[in-house]
Amino acid sequence: MTPQTKNSVGTLTLQTVERALSFLEKVATSATPPTIREVAEGLGVNITTSYHLFNTLASRGYIERNADLTLRIGFQAAVLFDGFKRGFSLQQQMNDLVTRLSTSTSETAWISMLSVDAVVLTAFVDGTQAVRATGLYVGLSGLEHVRSSGRAVLAFLDDEQRNAVLARSLSVVPLHQQPAIMDALNRDLVAIRERGWALDDQEYNTGIVGIAAPFFAGDGDVLGAVGIWAPASRAYDLQDGLVTAVIASAREATSLLDATTR
Repeated sequence: MTPQTKNSVGTLTLQTVERALSFLEKVATSATPPTIREVAEGLGVNITTSYHLFNTLASRGYIERNADLTLRIGFQAAVLFDGFKRGFSLQQQMNDLVTRLSTSTSETAWISMLSVDAVVLTAFVDGTQAVRATGLYVGLSGLEHVRSSGRAVLAFLDDEQRNAVLARSLSVVPLHQQPAIMDALNRDLVAIRERGWALDDQEYNTGIVGIAAPFFAGDGDVLGAVGIWAPASRAYDLQDGLVTAVIASAREATSLLDATTR
C-alpha cells in the first residue's frame, strides 16, 4: 500500500508524490545546479530514495542530468508552464468578457463556474447606471435552483450531476416544499434548453432580475454561465436586448474555452 500522510489542513496525500514534487522544486529553486546527493541532503531524504525519485522524474522528462552529474529541470516541465499560462490568460480573458458585457449593457455583469456540486460566481463588474443591482460577491454559490446562473447550468447537466447540485441547493428548503419546487424547475429547465438562456424574475433578490446563458467546453460539457443583474424596472423594458447581449457573451466564452483545448 502506498504510504499516505496528512497536509496542513488534514487532507490525506500520497507521500511519494509529495517527495517527487519536493525533489522537482528543490532542483528548480537551487541557486546552482545541484547533484542528487545535494538534493537528498536538502530534503532530508536518504540517497536511495532520492535516486528512485530522480529516475522516475527523469523517465518522464521532468528532470535531466548534465555531464557533470548536476541536475536541471527537463523539457517536460514546459508543458506545466504552458498550462499555467493558458489558465491565467483564460481567467483574464473571462474577466475582460464580463467587463465588455457590463459596458455594452450598462448593467452589472458576472460569470459563474460549475465547481463539483455548486455554481460559483468567479468575477463581476458593477453596472454604470445611477440605480444598479448590487449584492454580488466572488464566491457566491447556493440556491442554484433559484439563481439564473444555476438554472442555466442545471439545464445542461446529466442527471447524476444535476441531482448532486440540486441536493446541495435544496438542502436549505423544507422537505414539504421541495416537490412543488422541483415540478416547476423541471418545466423551466426544458424551456431553458429550448431557448438557450435562463431567467431569475426577482426570485433570488427582490427587485432584481437575473438573465444568464451557459457556456461550454470543447467537448460540449457545460462549464458555467455568463449573465447580468438589472433592476426589474429596466430589465422588463430592455429584456430582449439584454438576452441578446448575454447569449453573445456566453458564445464568446465557449469559443475562448474551445480555443484553449485545441
